[in-house]
Amino acid sequence: MELNKLLRPRKIAIIGATEKETMAGFATQMFLMQCEQRREDLYLVSRSNQEVHGKACYAKLEDLPENIDLAVICTPKTTVLSLLEEASAKGAKGAVVFASGYGETGKKEDIALEEELIRKAAELDMAVMGPNCAGFLNFVDRIFSFGFLFQARTKAGEVGVISQSGQVCMALMESDKLNFSYVISAGNSKIVSMEDYMEFLVYEKHTKVIAAYLEGIQNPVKFAAVLKIAAENKKPVVVLKAGRSEKGVRAAASHTGNLSGCDKNTDALLKKFGAIRVDDLEEMLSVCMAITTLPSLPRKNALAFVSISGGETTISADAGSQYGLDLPDFSVETTRRLKEVLPLFATAQNPMDLTGGSNGTTMENVVRIILEDPQIDMLVTGLQITKEISDVTIYDYLEGLIRYCRNGNGKPVAVIPMIESGRDSVILERLREVGVPILPPPHYGYRAVRHLLDYTEYLDTVSRRTLELYTSSQKLSKTRQALSEHESKQALKAYGIPCPQEKIAGTFREAIQIAEHMGYPVVMKIESPDILHKTEAKGVKIGIAGKEEAVQAFDEILENARVYNPKARINGILVQEMLRDGTEVIVGINNDMHLGPFVLLGLGGIFTEIFQDVVLYPAPLNQWEAGQMIDSLKGKPLFYGYRGKEALDIEALADFLVKVSRFAVDKKDSLSEMDINPVFVYPKGEGVSAADALIVYNIKA
Repeated sequence: MELNKLLRPRKIAIIGATEKETMAGFATQMFLMQCEQRREDLYLVSRSNQEVHGKACYAKLEDLPENIDLAVICTPKTTVLSLLEEASAKGAKGAVVFASGYGETGKKEDIALEEELIRKAAELDMAVMGPNCAGFLNFVDRIFSFGFLFQARTKAGEVGVISQSGQVCMALMESDKLNFSYVISAGNSKIVSMEDYMEFLVYEKHTKVIAAYLEGIQNPVKFAAVLKIAAENKKPVVVLKAGRSEKGVRAAASHTGNLSGCDKNTDALLKKFGAIRVDDLEEMLSVCMAITTLPSLPRKNALAFVSISGGETTISADAGSQYGLDLPDFSVETTRRLKEVLPLFATAQNPMDLTGGSNGTTMENVVRIILEDPQIDMLVTGLQITKEISDVTIYDYLEGLIRYCRNGNGKPVAVIPMIESGRDSVILERLREVGVPILPPPHYGYRAVRHLLDYTEYLDTVSRRTLELYTSSQKLSKTRQALSEHESKQALKAYGIPCPQEKIAGTFREAIQIAEHMGYPVVMKIESPDILHKTEAKGVKIGIAGKEEAVQAFDEILENARVYNPKARINGILVQEMLRDGTEVIVGINNDMHLGPFVLLGLGGIFTEIFQDVVLYPAPLNQWEAGQMIDSLKGKPLFYGYRGKEALDIEALADFLVKVSRFAVDKKDSLSEMDINPVFVYPKGEGVSAADALIVYNIKA
């Protein structure tokens, strides 16, 4: 498919052109009234109108005097297939289909019609946007193919938007905070996918940041590959992914027919590949505005807050702290210089209140001195900028800030006002010109700054990551089959994953022989693929210290197992070396049948059950990424020798995770899930060991 023919066409035809207030009418009017410089590149096709808005119409596509690149089909879905063929005959390699009522309805006949549309597009080698879409706006070349009517920007920006909702596109464009390079309402996106549009924008030179509203990830492997390219080229991707809640998932599926994977898995995938995930459109606007306005992004978490109000200073400090923003003390030299320019009753500290005795010159000097401090990487000021600024002294402070930024040292500066009350458009533009964004009030504004810091920190780690994703290549049934504990451990041992000595005993005499050979104490467990919760079945005995205890344990475990599940297949009693105590963690695999396998790590025992201190990461992963997983746990101090205790063998645990990841990738076409719980982590240099394991496979459909 040639997306340039779709998104950057030379010649365009709108089919079904009209002056009526319909999507066809709005698309016609949008182009004719707001793309004046491209008017001669547009042809109108209508069977019922000889002209529309003063432009002549052709009755059929075949009547056009020259070939076209793009066909905008505004007619009912029953006409779409034949019109695609006619457009192809006139050279079109791109099409926009507004019509709805395809696969998103869930009806068999509509799904079949969508599949026929997909086949037809492939046959014609045509890039089709939609169906069930609002179209697109290309501000770079001034080409509008959009089914809603509004007054669009006259100026192109640097944000490329892709959305599976037309109203989301409209909401973003209603704000005056951003200009856009492209706005794409992709609809069902079953022919040209969201990932295809993202790939186009990654390479599009006029687009500095990509903003995507997703209701599902259609092609996870390509999605990851595109994010990898974006990360390597330092082009930020900001994602608003719907479907966090149960009802949100249902709404997304009914709206576009897409299936949403587990949200925690989606979150882990986005983090691995460096996408900035936001929670709503306001946050998306804020992050994109900051990225496209700032001359450079903050490289380290070292900010200075400067306000003209004590209350504002306190509110800012609290909000920044909520998002982990650091406010280093100024250096001795910076403090000395600040005292020379500040009013006598102002304190040279971070955060700083300039007090009422200051003015624009004070602001200019303070900003310059602070940003010349090597310990500070970004400055935020809380000047209150409204549509009608009542405090005239604000203008003086702004002039001082603008003077500095016009000739400053390139470190980022942002304005984060106390409340949201609109913007003085003149001030907004003047600040933009010198690279200063006006972000929303503190809790949105400082969250946006946090995203910038996380992103630049991520960019420093790109070369250390395994930027790959693997998904199942086979369709699996929902029927699952579990291995017994011993079978599970044998599979793990084949990957070099450390497990204790163990052997199956068919009789109590064999159990005694095995235990004496291993050396007491030992652990004895029921060995059965049908009894997965052995403790619940009273099928585990630990600390067996001698022959008599072994005999008694053997009989009790068998009896308890028969009571718990009379039909269970019993392979015998597993006699296992009793591991010495260590710090317990849980390691597992969740094989998301859409997104692929994810490695799970969590602190064991109550930390997992009550505090849910766990982290997910898409397989595969390397030693460095495994170390990052460990450091992501809230309980990570335990691994580094908390309160005088010995530091744990982090390297061995990281190696354990890497091997589990390798197993997950190799078994992605059959593995359902895996739990290794507990895994004992020992002091540094003493390794780790898996005390128990469970592997569950899906049976092929």
